[in-house]
Amino acid sequence: MNIREIIRWCWTNRLWFVVSVVLCIIVGAFSFAASTPKRKVSAAIMLRTTDRDSQQGQMMKIMGENANKQALDEVRALTSRDLMRQVVDSLHLNYIVEERHHLKWVPVYPTPEFAFQYEPQVKKKVYKQTMDDTKYRITVFPQEVMIDLMLRQLKVERLSRESQVITLSIITKNPHQSEAMIDLLLSLYNEASLKDKSAIAMQTQAFLDERLSILRDELNEAESTMEIYKSTYQITNIDQTASEYQSQIENYQQQLADINLTLRVLDDLDTQLQTPYINNSPRALYADFKSGNLNTMVNEYNRNVDKRIQLLESTTESNPLVQTLDNSLTIQRTHITTGVQEARTAAQTRKKHLTEQINIYASRLAQLPEQERTYLEMKRNTQTKEEQYLYLIEKSEENNLVLASSAISAKVLESAQMSADIVSPNLIRTGLASVLIGLLLPLLFFFFRIFREEML
Repeated sequence: MNIREIIRWCWTNRLWFVVSVVLCIIVGAFSFAASTPKRKVSAAIMLRTTDRDSQQGQMMKIMGENANKQALDEVRALTSRDLMRQVVDSLHLNYIVEERHHLKWVPVYPTPEFAFQYEPQVKKKVYKQTMDDTKYRITVFPQEVMIDLMLRQLKVERLSRESQVITLSIITKNPHQSEAMIDLLLSLYNEASLKDKSAIAMQTQAFLDERLSILRDELNEAESTMEIYKSTYQITNIDQTASEYQSQIENYQQQLADINLTLRVLDDLDTQLQTPYINNSPRALYADFKSGNLNTMVNEYNRNVDKRIQLLESTTESNPLVQTLDNSLTIQRTHITTGVQEARTAAQTRKKHLTEQINIYASRLAQLPEQERTYLEMKRNTQTKEEQYLYLIEKSEENNLVLASSAISAKVLESAQMSADIVSPNLIRTGLASVLIGLLLPLLFFFFRIFREEML
């Protein structure tokens, strides 16, 4: 059998092809007329985030992490079974009532009262009822089955990877019911978020109040003890002297920290200077000095490195200008190395002097009378408790503002609305499928007959 025989057979039996196509078109038209149209219902919300959340998201993005973990968490919250269970119970979604209109069943929403006479069973049940010469079909689903069905149909996703906008969509035969379902879902979601935020704020406030009460008692006791101790030992006013000693120590310690930072920068610069060139090409030096001759030399060296790179874009390393720059860079590195050594020596000398001064003032502070030092320590502890007390009061005020706030977690950008276009059935696709099936049926019959003859 070849292609000519197939074409000859098709032409000979062309009437059967016409009949088959016409019958398939009739069946397709009947199926199209009997199918309930499906539409897409969609909504969009935007999560409310603070500047701190945005900065954290940017840092996570730079580090290669998911910059929008909060949006993923909220998507999971919107598709929780507990939330969907409340929606199903409130809207009686496990009762689906359809009214007979000619060849198709059209969903009815809100659910009529007569549907509730049928109690949900362990399995799906379908009942038919006639009222006022109108035929109804009532499908009763178990609650858990309907929850699973709604969660499978509902599509919740972010608008983009970095976006705070979340879209909800569902393709359904009952768009009015789906609009009510999505609107209620968003309302319950925001309500649950407010309850969670209020519960956390109330727990925080209880903790803050308890801690403030404890600190208030401790502070009163510390102040009373300090006054009794001062009057018992007749301690003079040593605050000024002790404060001066402590201030000198803190000043020297700050200078010592700056010296240590400078030494670390010098060590890093020395490591860069000792690192071999790559392909005999000078590299820029990186060092952060606030001022000084060494900082000027490093900046001048880096400018010459930039000039060399620019020259090599239009010439080769054998160019006299490049060789002159190389010699100049070598000399500059030698001068920088010498400057690093001199700066390190000066910094170490300064560090030794600061350490000696710190030890001197620490020794003077330690030579104060035992009772006076004890009093000074008591006073510092009291000041620490005062700072903690003021900090907790500030946090308590912030928490009260949170309790008073009624901002919802998500702003509804678009309420649930059904699309104007019908998703299915599609007239063009149905017609093309009918024509294609009508053409294939005679061919399948032909090939089946050939196969049977060969088998015999």
